[in-house]
Amino acid sequence: MRNSTSLIFAVVMAVLGACRPTPEAQAEQTKATAQERAKKVAQRLASVDANSDDDKPVAQWIMPKDLREISGLALLPNGQLLAHGDEQAIIVVIDPRTGLIAKRFQLRGGVHGDFEGITVVGNDIWMMQSNGKLFQFRQGDNKAHVPYVMHDTKLGKECEFEGVAYEPDSSRLVMACKRVTKKGAKDQLILYRISLAGGVLGEPSTLSIPLEDVIGSNNFKHFHPSDITIDPTTGNYVIIAAQEKAIVVMTPAGEIVRSGTLPGKHPQAEGVAITPDNVLIVSDEATNTPAVITLYRWRP
Repeated sequence: MRNSTSLIFAVVMAVLGACRPTPEAQAEQTKATAQERAKKVAQRLASVDANSDDDKPVAQWIMPKDLREISGLALLPNGQLLAHGDEQAIIVVIDPRTGLIAKRFQLRGGVHGDFEGITVVGNDIWMMQSNGKLFQFRQGDNKAHVPYVMHDTKLGKECEFEGVAYEPDSSRLVMACKRVTKKGAKDQLILYRISLAGGVLGEPSTLSIPLEDVIGSNNFKHFHPSDITIDPTTGNYVIIAAQEKAIVVMTPAGEIVRSGTLPGKHPQAEGVAITPDNVLIVSDEATNTPAVITLYRWRP
């Protein structure tokens, strides 16, 4: 009886093994899926008039469980998207036109912390913690553990940060302050800007904008940034706020270009990026629904 049972088990396992796709077949399936998704996104983008008021999503991709707490976003020069969670320094590379994961790598030593933003400066990637500490590193291969350099801006005593972007025209990092702890600045939107001339961090300067100007005619009671990016077409700052479900565009001089609600439905918008061909990308961490990345037509 034992031999008979073993034989049946072996036959079942052999059948299951025969049904499992080979790595080559899986690669072909993934390639076909990517091509189909990219084609549909291109068709949708082409159908949206740049001058229309169509704010419907072009695409929306559900993220895997390890990105439940997806936070900052940043674009690589090749168009791929960097994303990360907010508890561990694991970076995920995503194709935004297909939603497929290209690879994952992490900082050497398994760095933990409250990570709240990521940006790209040439060949370097900079990731920021909410206390203002900056981690500088290079992109790694899949599953790699990459070395890094940590820079402490010592600004954590003045602000809780969420969102960092690189402003190429001025060679500086722009860090958005979500909660101001500095006295006399609680009625202001505060951005810290740090020069990266020669690859060396300079002294920080601040840009303060009255909250009443940021809010404008909207019914927001406050504005708590959750991420910031630079519009590659205009050079303007684009800031989103998860709590207010808002988006604000301003010039580097602090002039508000527009202020309003985010398009679509965003229960917890934590990341933002804009492509050179005017696609707005917004990431939402999981709430009662999975974490997602949503694409829209962007109108500078």
